Amino acid sequence: MHVYNKEANGWVFPGMDPKENWRKCATESLGLASMFDTASTAAVLAATCGEGAWADETFRRDSGEVDGFGGRLNGPPMVVGNEGDTGEQGGIGSSTVTMQATGGAPAGRNERLTTSYDCKKRKRGMSGPDAKIAPTEESALSRAIKSSIDRKSEAIFFPYEGTRFNSFEEAKEFYNLYSWEVGFGIRTSRGRTNSNSYTTKKDLCCSCEGMSRNPKAASCRTGCKAMIRLLRLKDHSWYISRSITEHNHSLSATCGEKKQWLSHSEIDPLTKDFIRKLRENNVTTGRVCNILGTSRGVGGFPVRREVIRSVCARLAQHNIEDDISKTLTLLDKMKVDDPMMVVRYKVDEGGRIVHMLWCTGKNQQNYDRFGDAMTFDTTYRTNLYNMPFGLFVGVNNHFQSVVFGGVLLTSEKTEDFEWAFANFKDIMKGKEPMTILTDQCQGMAAAIKTTLQTSRHRWCKWHVLRKAKQWLGNVYTKNTGFKSEFNKLVTEEVSIIKFERRWRQLVRKYGVEKNKYLKRIYKHRGMWARPYFMHVFCAGMTSTQRSESANHMLKGFIQRSAPMHIFVSKFNEFQNDRIAQEEKEIHVTKQMKRKRRIGVPIERHAEEIYTRAMYDRLYNELYHAGSYLIKGRGADEAYILVHYKEDGATDEKLFLVKDSGNFISCSCGLYNHVGMLCRHALKVLMHLDRTELPSGNILARWRRDVACETGHVSGQGVETSSLESATYIQKKLMVRRVLAMAGVEGTLDESGYKEAMDALDKIISVRTTRVEEKKIELGERSEKPTSCPKRAVKKGRRQNTSLKSYKASLKEQNKRKKYEEDEISSTSDNEQVTGTRKTKALWEIE
Repeated sequence: MHVYNKEANGWVFPGMDPKENWRKCATESLGLASMFDTASTAAVLAATCGEGAWADETFRRDSGEVDGFGGRLNGPPMVVGNEGDTGEQGGIGSSTVTMQATGGAPAGRNERLTTSYDCKKRKRGMSGPDAKIAPTEESALSRAIKSSIDRKSEAIFFPYEGTRFNSFEEAKEFYNLYSWEVGFGIRTSRGRTNSNSYTTKKDLCCSCEGMSRNPKAASCRTGCKAMIRLLRLKDHSWYISRSITEHNHSLSATCGEKKQWLSHSEIDPLTKDFIRKLRENNVTTGRVCNILGTSRGVGGFPVRREVIRSVCARLAQHNIEDDISKTLTLLDKMKVDDPMMVVRYKVDEGGRIVHMLWCTGKNQQNYDRFGDAMTFDTTYRTNLYNMPFGLFVGVNNHFQSVVFGGVLLTSEKTEDFEWAFANFKDIMKGKEPMTILTDQCQGMAAAIKTTLQTSRHRWCKWHVLRKAKQWLGNVYTKNTGFKSEFNKLVTEEVSIIKFERRWRQLVRKYGVEKNKYLKRIYKHRGMWARPYFMHVFCAGMTSTQRSESANHMLKGFIQRSAPMHIFVSKFNEFQNDRIAQEEKEIHVTKQMKRKRRIGVPIERHAEEIYTRAMYDRLYNELYHAGSYLIKGRGADEAYILVHYKEDGATDEKLFLVKDSGNFISCSCGLYNHVGMLCRHALKVLMHLDRTELPSGNILARWRRDVACETGHVSGQGVETSSLESATYIQKKLMVRRVLAMAGVEGTLDESGYKEAMDALDKIISVRTTRVEEKKIELGERSEKPTSCPKRAVKKGRRQNTSLKSYKASLKEQNKRKKYEEDEISSTSDNEQVTGTRKTKALWEIE
């Protein structure tokens, strides 16, 4: 039996010749060799027999055959050390190894290492961190680059046995660089982990290692044996214990070939985070590839477009996971940052969200100042669930679009819009807009009648006229005279009498009296025509263009098919951008001094009170005021004005301006429509040598100090009392009413105080009951939704394309055509024509 000799620093058989002793030790070690890898066994035997010994034995293993001792041993010499060292689970005898630790090439000095195989069998396996913490130690990459000067014929990052690494990631990067030099790909193969979840072995092999499970499938697997084996050391670092560099397949030669291997297309975490930021900001995949510079590579390493698309797909899949939980967490965080924020849900019996409406504190503040006119539109559907997104939009004192709130709906029925409008009105403390502009949706119109009863509902002019080309055919497209006259009539005429007269003349002139489209829009002209809008305050809006513009801007923030939590987050960023634009305009209004171009005192006064945007519009009216003549005064002391070019003509337009001191009005209706004085009124003021604008014509919503004043506008465009004064009066009247209910007159004694408090308690109990009933009526529930709506399923190509299915589809089209014709000729005031296609043939509408 061999024993350990401390002086010889090895295992020997007493009384034997050294060479016979080596052969005996080798024979006895065959049983141990199966538990070691070949390189480690060769090093142990070489250390046992002494450095420079010659071997003539061949050791075979189940995993392959290695002839490691046919000549002088070139591997790193190892010396068996003392017993009792700590090792891995299931380890065998302890050994201390002395290896030539270089950056890939043998060096002259020896370094003493202790492997995880160097300990006796113990009950517990080795444990510790995943990597060696050595920030000041030189890396294997650096050592390999330095030593490559002396190894010009070999690869720079050649995986020599004994090369040490601080972590497995460093070893994988080292071997991946070597594979790039040679022309193959790598992947992680087998490994071993002990009972303490401590990894003690890792294999990195060629991507062609092994064989495909399906022999008929196309595969690059050729059973290649090229690999390196990494083992752990006592200081938790790694070293290469085995290295095979021969391949049984052709190697890649060019850069374009090499980057096709998956190991050479990996993206580092920083680049992945950069891609995630780009995708969250609605940058398309193609642009992401261009930004990263796929043609030249990221950080010197080429990246294929397929890899970037794969990363984007994984990021999208990760965003979809647990969407409702992420959405609720985000809304809760927004509520912490904004205590005034209000969120309303409508949930079905299964806990799935049906509708969701939210308004921030800034939305409510904007609505209190500028909520006299707004638009509502639901054409935006860019989200994962294809939910219509309704946007409440108005205009501020800088003529910028401001958002009052947003609502996600699952359908567009009357009850859905009723829920949205009722909750929006409740969040805004019961205040209804004076005017609301929408498209021709029938369900929306019915909901406005029941929920916003005091609001004036008008149709978007653009939605009404956008199908003129489709329904009028050649009359509109080929007859330029009709097109120009028609557009001039609907955009410029402000007189109701002249509008109706010119309309009748136009349809008779071009023979389109029986056109169903023209008959329908003329029948509902009071809902969209400009002359019927001039006496309705709309803050200058005649269409839902501001909502459409907001939808267009949203597309720049929100990516297509965005999950709900990303949609809410990006919508919040969109609102922050709107706030930034408003603050920029406030800064310009305060700091930028404008040069007066007219020189009249009214211009100076307008500059002091109005914002920059409002002043520019007033200046335009002031400039055109010089083109009008005052012909005289009428019976009611009204000034009669006419344009100098039309003076004396048969069809001259006369405008009547009435001045009552602190308020001036004009028959053109611009002030009632926009809240801004027209050119005719300004002409009269200049004629009267007024130095300031009438106080009754200065609306608080257009002032530069609107943030300090909160006022409302009446139907005639006259400002009413402020919200603060109205609230104070209401509170005072309420206290008086409570005292009267308690029978208290004059001085309030103790008994009167108690009776007054009892009366208040009764009022509070009644109010609490009504609030709960109102919450139930509005569909507000205390529980939060537990799941998102079902994802929209995209329809593919029809499976059945036979003649029978074609006839059935043609029959369906004829049904829809007949239904549309019936809708056109219907007498309902709130109907909507829902086209199935963007264009139709002329014979379909005749």
